[in-house]
Amino acid sequence: MKKLRQLLGVLLAILCVSSLAPAGHAAATTAVDAKAAVLVDAQTGQIIYQQNAKQKLPIASISKLLTVLVIEDEIARGDLNWDTRVAISKDVAAVANNPEYSNAGLQQGATYTVGELVQAALIKSADGATLALAGAVGDSTAAFNQKMQKKARALGVKDAQIVNAVGLQNEDLPTKLQVKGVSGKAENEMSATDVAKIASYLLAHYPRAARVAGQRTMQLTTPNGASKTLTNINQLLTNTAYAVAGVKYTGLKTGTSHAAGYCLASSATYQGRTLVAVVLHANGTTTSRFTATQHLYQWLVDQQIQPRQLTLGAQAKRIAVKGGLPLKVPVQAPALVVWTKPGASLPKYQAVVKLNPRLATNDALRAPLKRGTKVGTVSVKTTGLPSLTRHRLHADLYTTQQVDKASFIRILWHRLVG
Repeated sequence: MKKLRQLLGVLLAILCVSSLAPAGHAAATTAVDAKAAVLVDAQTGQIIYQQNAKQKLPIASISKLLTVLVIEDEIARGDLNWDTRVAISKDVAAVANNPEYSNAGLQQGATYTVGELVQAALIKSADGATLALAGAVGDSTAAFNQKMQKKARALGVKDAQIVNAVGLQNEDLPTKLQVKGVSGKAENEMSATDVAKIASYLLAHYPRAARVAGQRTMQLTTPNGASKTLTNINQLLTNTAYAVAGVKYTGLKTGTSHAAGYCLASSATYQGRTLVAVVLHANGTTTSRFTATQHLYQWLVDQQIQPRQLTLGAQAKRIAVKGGLPLKVPVQAPALVVWTKPGASLPKYQAVVKLNPRLATNDALRAPLKRGTKVGTVSVKTTGLPSLTRHRLHADLYTTQQVDKASFIRILWHRLVG
């Protein structure tokens, strides 16, 4: 009977193994020991591995990635800058010095730069620093939540539950910072694939924040002029025990709460590609999220899954030019790859080009153009290849040749004589 139970347990484990993309890959030998997990190519959006990746779950302090995106947008608009000083209110200081939370010990009445607060939020996961950022331009919790929701929707995250900038439960915040009409137990929730979308966007569009998330330590200047060292709590960056051959960890963000368990959104480079792995509610202790993430990357290496360059169609290889020569300029998408096992056949696909309207008129690029100009994007429609963007991979499109402006006569002559 005992052997029968063991056999049933093995069979059940096999049935629980998560799905793998693209079609033709061998299944993973074991599932990730967590409620949800996903491994994606951050540059194209291809989902390489997924396990319960679309279920909405609490994400705790991983929320701070979205908070930082909103702050970076405000910096881009000129509402803030990296050196803007932000005063610490009584309520923020109460959170910042609560030993039950992750914090940097910010002092009431003191001021810190936006840059310092972003670093503290991403490196130390400082709750007080994150709340200070959320109120940096005078927003209430509810108002900043709306900004977070708007940014999330713009990235394709449609049903996220946003309660505050930090990831704490509503009732964990001081009364003035709580959202009225919302359950005290409510906290931020989204799926593993949604977290991957946010992490991938941050890596692509805000390299400064990405670099901060990969720092092992930071120096925080206290009001009395002293300096204290804060160490990144993402142990993938600081503990060689989690190393995987060929994989270089570069960031991003941990998350912990009673409901969320132990979570991690990580970024890494492998085979010249940028990857994002998300693990939600890893089972075990605080180190379980790092072990589970290491397992994902080790699985990728062990399965010998490699990136393969896709061949663009004739229309996507050369784009018509208006007002210049050559009449068609060659373009390429160096990031347009698909991950497959050795010997696996590529799925059928169709490349669709979308030109930047500031550089094109009626599907033709306007001269002049420098070599290496980003002129648009190319997306790949396919089936059987899961992606963060509804089965469509995407990559930037660049010119590989200079385009000079030319007169009508010169262009006409070129058309006649070739």
